[in-house]
Amino acid sequence: MVKSYQRFEQASVFGVISTNANCVWMSPESKKSNSPGSVITSALENINIWDIKTGELISVLSDGLPAGSIDVKSSKPAEVSYLHYHDETNLLAAGYMDGTIKVWDLLSKSVLLTFNGHKSAITVMKFDVTGTRLISGSRDSNIIVWDLVSEVGLYKLRSHKDAISGIWCEGEDWLVSTSKDGLIKIWDLKVQQCIETHIAHTGECWAMGVHEDLLITSGADTQLKLWNLDFSKEAGSKLIEKGVYDKQSKQRGLDIKFSVAPNGTAFFYIQNADKTTEVFRIRREEEISKALKKREKRLKEKGMTDEEIQQNIKESYSSIIMHPFQVIKSQYKIKSVSFTTVSNTKLEFVVTTSSNSIEYYSIPYEKRDPTSPAPTRLYTIELPGHRTDIRSVDISDDDKLLATASNGLLKVWNLKTKACIRVFDCGYALTCKFLPGGTLVIVGTREGSLQLFDLASSTLLENKEDAHETAIWSLDITSDGRRLVTGSADKTIKFWNFQVEEDLVPGTADKYLPVMKLIHDTTMEVNEDVLSVRISPEDKFLAISLLDNTVKVFYLDSMKFFLSLYGHKLPVLSIDISFDSKLIITSSADKNIKIWGLDFGDCHKSLFAHQDSIMNVKFLPESHNFFSSSKDGLVKYWDGDKFECIQKLAAHQSEVWSIAITSDGTSVISASHDHSLRVWEETDDQVFLEEEREKELEEQYEDTLLASLEEGSGDDAFKGDAEKVEDESTSVRNQTMESLKAGERLMEALDLGMSEIEANEKYQIDMKAWEKKKSSGEPPIKPQGNAILIAMKKQPHEYIMETLVKIKPSQLEDALLVLPFSYVLKLLKFIDIVMKDKKMTKNYLMLICKNLFFVIRSNHKELISQRNEALKNQILNVKNSLRDSLQENVDDLGFNIQGLKFIKQQWNLKHNFDFTDDFDKKEESSGKKRIFGTLS
Repeated sequence: MVKSYQRFEQASVFGVISTNANCVWMSPESKKSNSPGSVITSALENINIWDIKTGELISVLSDGLPAGSIDVKSSKPAEVSYLHYHDETNLLAAGYMDGTIKVWDLLSKSVLLTFNGHKSAITVMKFDVTGTRLISGSRDSNIIVWDLVSEVGLYKLRSHKDAISGIWCEGEDWLVSTSKDGLIKIWDLKVQQCIETHIAHTGECWAMGVHEDLLITSGADTQLKLWNLDFSKEAGSKLIEKGVYDKQSKQRGLDIKFSVAPNGTAFFYIQNADKTTEVFRIRREEEISKALKKREKRLKEKGMTDEEIQQNIKESYSSIIMHPFQVIKSQYKIKSVSFTTVSNTKLEFVVTTSSNSIEYYSIPYEKRDPTSPAPTRLYTIELPGHRTDIRSVDISDDDKLLATASNGLLKVWNLKTKACIRVFDCGYALTCKFLPGGTLVIVGTREGSLQLFDLASSTLLENKEDAHETAIWSLDITSDGRRLVTGSADKTIKFWNFQVEEDLVPGTADKYLPVMKLIHDTTMEVNEDVLSVRISPEDKFLAISLLDNTVKVFYLDSMKFFLSLYGHKLPVLSIDISFDSKLIITSSADKNIKIWGLDFGDCHKSLFAHQDSIMNVKFLPESHNFFSSSKDGLVKYWDGDKFECIQKLAAHQSEVWSIAITSDGTSVISASHDHSLRVWEETDDQVFLEEEREKELEEQYEDTLLASLEEGSGDDAFKGDAEKVEDESTSVRNQTMESLKAGERLMEALDLGMSEIEANEKYQIDMKAWEKKKSSGEPPIKPQGNAILIAMKKQPHEYIMETLVKIKPSQLEDALLVLPFSYVLKLLKFIDIVMKDKKMTKNYLMLICKNLFFVIRSNHKELISQRNEALKNQILNVKNSLRDSLQENVDDLGFNIQGLKFIKQQWNLKHNFDFTDDFDKKEESSGKKRIFGTLS
């Protein structure tokens, strides 16, 4: 009997407020609402929508199956890299690190479209004015224009040599782009060509902002460049450099955005790569002309000539057109900024920071200047997450509470609701543990102090600052909760007892309260720093790992030496002992897990488990199966008896510092450097090791297959870039597993359907021949229909058409590209058959045209070289039939348009009355003639 295991899947992820992508502001739906609005932030692979006033998580946009499930890849999901929102259509475009673009409908909270055209992370996106086209730029230096209506990539613009950093489009004709190659380009979208290229900055160009005819770019230095943009001028002079401005921050500007107040005053901000965002005000025209007149007068008084005055004004262009307004300074490094409210009296901004928090600032102003010296921070969202890495997690013995400790914060979460219920300030926590009962938490810090927190009263009961001289790397508690063992980098292991003592209430003489205290019992000195300590479940053994790569096992009661486990090449970072005290597992920085017998200290197995240091190992209760977490971002599930990996749980984007397991073994919580806490729950699905290995091999094969399709095979893969002559504009192609599978499904349908059609045709020919001879021989036997078609009650051509319809429009062209030429001929024959079915032609005319034109265009050389008269006649028949069908369609459309125009005319005649006053020049003094429309 093949052994099976229960599958663990990701049940939820929490603790993430915002990650690296930009944030998007959504105004409240009703103007009467008290809420200022909501902010959309990226949360690793998900998208969060937060109410800025209440700090509540309104909704989470998540696409795809949960990590760990049977059909999910064993690689980590792609992180969101850029967000762009279109107000009128309520569409949110999300770009991902793997180059995928998903268009979300925020009403239904579902993905409407998925585009695969880029090879690396999306860096910038922009909807056009109508919201029907999306322009995306990527780290692969390409710009793609997508049509959201027909769900296809229209064309790819390739001219930049580095990541795209800014995009701006004017109508449907013009596009301006900047890149980290330091260039700024103007594209004519009608001909899909670059018509102007300028060197924006000597180094990288990091951001671009456009307002009317003013364009601003920022480079890797402190300089901003101001340009005049005018598309009406001839090519070569559409973009003219006007001036340079030095900003306050010495760091590069990462983002530039404009916004206009109701009175017409324009503002823009520059988000820097530090803790500041500089806000500027664009001076109005009357203000500028007034200032210029004053300056001219002043310069003339100084005795300057007109030429010198003009030169002076030209050089000070940047200071004339704009002036610094205010600087937003955050406590943490700013990740992204967005305008929220821009009125005639105040500016408001929402800011996401690198410390996993959101801040909301307001700048009140009068006329031209702010009324306060610094922006007011109105709201913050920081409770549902940690500011720094979560270094330790632990679960209470009733499995209801979760404690997470980081540098400066200890948070306690309700595991059911995922809500943070307690927050305590602590030192730089390295380890934490619940005491039995689940109301007390003990924390060990890097400074060497022990802190005891009471959840019921939300107080710090005791702070032993001198518990150890240096960092407390690990601590453990006996099963009865009376004794604590701490291991530190000061080469000591200390034993502590928990005792309840009467403590005098401050301000009273005779009132005492019982308080839990930590009493130091004994100290054991060792030769090296202690990295991990672990007490066996029945309190018999104490295992400690030392910096000399060994693990020592002692008897807990007498502290006598029992075993020494040596074999690791680097220090052991974590230890765990099984429920029956028969096995001890150790994980090390040498990427290995060793499983030892606790009877004789023999090494049962050494497993090369991860690709980086293994931070934590934990046994499942009542089992020899265990979990491990590593700096490679993976959590793995192992069989401790068979020494095999059961499951790879890939969801974290970076190092997994710690894991905790519930007392019933049904849930595992992992904490990572990416600020996320993920809950992995046991499901009813079963894992078979053979199937998991096969799945891994399939994924490996799929990756190499896609790579070979992209790069070519044989000599093509080794050709240098210099040999490739690339056009500025090309079609959008990117083979994915979905498009390959769609192509395979189409081939299967063509095989099944066309063989059926050919068999019927042969039968018809044989039948006619038999009827003509009137011979006494047996008539030809009618071929038996395919079982699938009979079950579905469909004709062969209907079945093929249904398969075609099911292929997503965005994958259709890529699916047709993988068809071998023999299948192309079958597809052409199928189209010829469909054209004879008037009803089907009318229903699917657009799809037929799209397939036919693409197939002819991509296979025209092979088709021309064919000397097949039947094929030629077939294509001619299709051409004639298609022209007739298209003409019918055009006639119907024209008839309908004229009918609608007539109805509109009749409506206007009956319901619209024309009361226009008409003046006669001759009779202007005498009176007016009033013309009335038809009254009914």
